[in-house]
Amino acid sequence: MNEDIFAYEEKKLKEVISLIQEKITIAEENFKKQENFKIGFKEGQRGTQFNRQALMSMYATEVSRLKSVLNNPYFGRFEFKSKDTGEFNLIYIGKKSITSSDNESICYDWRSPICSLYYDYSIGPCEYDFNNQKYKGDILSKRQIIIKDGILKKVAEEDVLSDDNILVEYLEENLDARLKSIIATIQKEQNQIIRRPLMEHNIIEGVAGSGKTTVALHRIAYLLYNNERNIKDEEFMIIGPNKYFLNFIADLLPDLDIKNVCEYTFEEIATSLIGNVRFTSRNVTLENVLNNKSDLNIIKYKNSLEFLHLLENYIENYVIHHLQKDITYEGLTLVNKEKLQIIYNKFLNTSLSYNEKVSIFIKNLTKEIKDNADDLIHDLWLRYRDEYLSLPKDSERRKEILAYHDRMSQEIKKGCPNTLKEYFSFLKIKPLTLYEEFINNLNNQELKEEINSNLNGKKVSYDDLAPLALISFLLNGSGKFKNYQHLVIDEGQDLSLAQYYVLKKIFPKSYFDVFGDINQSIYDYTSIKNWKVLNDLVFNQEANLLVLNKSYRITTEISDLANEVLKELGYMEALCIARSKEEIKINEITKNNSIPTLIMEIKHLLDKDYLTIAIITKDLKSGKDIYTKLQKYGLDIALITEQNTEYKGGLCIVPSYLAKGLEFDAVIIANGNDVTYGLSNIDLKLLYVAITRAMHEVYINYEGSLSLPLQNYVNKNTLKRTLRKKN
Repeated sequence: MNEDIFAYEEKKLKEVISLIQEKITIAEENFKKQENFKIGFKEGQRGTQFNRQALMSMYATEVSRLKSVLNNPYFGRFEFKSKDTGEFNLIYIGKKSITSSDNESICYDWRSPICSLYYDYSIGPCEYDFNNQKYKGDILSKRQIIIKDGILKKVAEEDVLSDDNILVEYLEENLDARLKSIIATIQKEQNQIIRRPLMEHNIIEGVAGSGKTTVALHRIAYLLYNNERNIKDEEFMIIGPNKYFLNFIADLLPDLDIKNVCEYTFEEIATSLIGNVRFTSRNVTLENVLNNKSDLNIIKYKNSLEFLHLLENYIENYVIHHLQKDITYEGLTLVNKEKLQIIYNKFLNTSLSYNEKVSIFIKNLTKEIKDNADDLIHDLWLRYRDEYLSLPKDSERRKEILAYHDRMSQEIKKGCPNTLKEYFSFLKIKPLTLYEEFINNLNNQELKEEINSNLNGKKVSYDDLAPLALISFLLNGSGKFKNYQHLVIDEGQDLSLAQYYVLKKIFPKSYFDVFGDINQSIYDYTSIKNWKVLNDLVFNQEANLLVLNKSYRITTEISDLANEVLKELGYMEALCIARSKEEIKINEITKNNSIPTLIMEIKHLLDKDYLTIAIITKDLKSGKDIYTKLQKYGLDIALITEQNTEYKGGLCIVPSYLAKGLEFDAVIIANGNDVTYGLSNIDLKLLYVAITRAMHEVYINYEGSLSLPLQNYVNKNTLKRTLRKKN
């Protein structure tokens, strides 16, 4: 690097940091002025007090914003010359915009339209979009600027930002440091997905380590920044595979200026609609499948669109059946069934729930009854007229008839609200009751036995949640979910077609961004196996199918190992950047030395200053066993379960299915033998997930014989070493 360039950027950095410090001081002083401002309260002066509080909030926000970029104000710069005007712009790009005291741009927010040039183009012709207009020009130079704790570390003149040698410097860091430098490492293919328009559906297939979660979160940040008039934080929802994963990404959101985005699992959405229902967790079902304790045919059937369509038809017939009688009051026909059918048909193709339709029915019917009140009251009188006239004037019975007629007349004039409410009470049925009736009406004995067995235990299976949520939606609507505008689904391959179908119903106004990796569909018996099928059957071919096919997280060695698993699955190999690290450590163990071996490996990794180390077991049972044994040695270690949903770094033990979507500096696979990871699709995908959680190093212990793809890896590497020695 030219010393003059480094010296120039060093001077520039000092000037910018000095400017930020000056602006922080001014904002803090302004805050104190407002805080100390004394005002004698009188009527009419509350507006002044309100304005003062608003100013204090503004200054406090400004201080917080400036302090967040003080020690790392930007990470790159480029020179842009406009083709239209010939104007020359030197643009520094950072996490947030910085302006001078006279409001000149010192640094641009990475989300601003012109900054897409930094990610998308090398030196030469370029263009960017702003307000539906293209701006063309040339990039004359690009620099990547690495700053740590306010000190300039490196300046790299770049031709293409995605040059692997430049990326490696960031990727070599531990997880905590990498999370803080994500914006600086966004690649062209990632950037193009981040900056796609707001109002469209996208399905993104991304290999392990391709930055799917990074892209998902930065896309939210980008959309909020550029569409603030059209969408707010609280209109976004992130749907993740489990609470552990959602808590992991929640820590990243504030740094991206994302404050009020909601995070849910599918289970939470479903139970929020259904109400209080106990269910067997998805991972208990997975372990039952692995141990051949579940009927896969039942699970697959309940996750099919065929099953949900039958359910929808059953509910419609249930409603129509209950409309096959007149609405009567004291033997008087208020509305006949033919009239009800006409009203029902008007709402047949609307998206309203049945109870929402009924609410409108009742309003219309109430009006109709009121409008016809005189005729109805007259008809009522005719029923008692002869008897009334035949009775003596002082007869008690005559008084009863008059009182009765008066009471009934008043009710008719009000529109008979209680009668209407009672007539439509069949829609107050609990979703679980209606679901049980539906199952028992099917010609499927296995399903009947399963649902009755579960209900006797006062619970349902995980795979009942989608149909139960559909029933609840059809009866009562989307509830608190109706106003969401944008859904971001991570680990999207783990949802079934049935779950997507239900989500599309529950969130009718929402656009979907689905991020997933078919290679990691560990719930293989229900997971999405083909994104095109999802697009065809759920999104009506309206979603864009996009791809992130290059891994940035894992090293060449880890990639080679993972690709052996993909080969065994019959999938295409994933690409990765050429970042070499440590060889994969594969150790044969016995029952007697398994724990001492683990302790030795943990010590070795801790000595390398890794901050996040995971021992990955296939299931929770084996994880608990290792956890109990390691605790006796006084290790500070966390066991991650579905109940224990937080992990703040350090050493942990985690089942493979809970590790999905997460990353660690190093991973130890507790037992990679051919019994633990056989040749079933689920076993191989769990192994693939375990391997690809590591950024830098993987240790594999095994007792007996290695799993076949791991053995293939060993054989290939042995052959390579032999050939190298011969040469």
